[in-house]
Amino acid sequence: KLALYYQRNADFENALVQYRAVLEVNELNAEAHNNLGLLYLDKTLYDEAIREFQRATFIDPKYSKAHNNLGVALLRSGKTDAAVAEFRWIAAQDSRNVEGLSNLALSLKTSGRLEEAREVMQRALSLNAKYAPAHYNLALIYEESGDLVRAIQHYESFLAVTGAENATLSGDVRARMQVLRDKLIR
Repeated sequence: KLALYYQRNADFENALVQYRAVLEVNELNAEAHNNLGLLYLDKTLYDEAIREFQRATFIDPKYSKAHNNLGVALLRSGKTDAAVAEFRWIAAQDSRNVEGLSNLALSLKTSGRLEEAREVMQRALSLNAKYAPAHYNLALIYEESGDLVRAIQHYESFLAVTGAENATLSGDVRARMQVLRDKLIR
């Protein structure tokens, strides 16, 4: 609990000390490895994060949050194919995992597979039409593929369902929508 407290308060050093103490007592604590991985991920220490998420998934092979976090770390570190594989594993284990599907679509988009990314993102939205990150990312996919009308529609859907946690992004989305509307008028 103390490690989580420090982590939530962005005190990297004290959180690190606490997680290491927890793992000294119980090296097989998958949750502690996962949370330590998140701590490293926040500091962009990708190799360390990947190592901790891998340990968590080795200890508990069905720990989907750790698999998802591993996929995110792999994607951020440029290991796109490995990230795709991790997110595909999540989708195979739980075809209703909207976050996993959304992350799979992002990794597919990053690897240039826009059509497949769009299909997976639409599947995520069919499961939860109010999942704001999926609307945002589907808008990006449509924008990148040149379908500006659908991009604007999903940016609007994002704004309709997002919360205060995305206030800064919401402002950026509004500005982006105006740019896209201007392109459509020309």
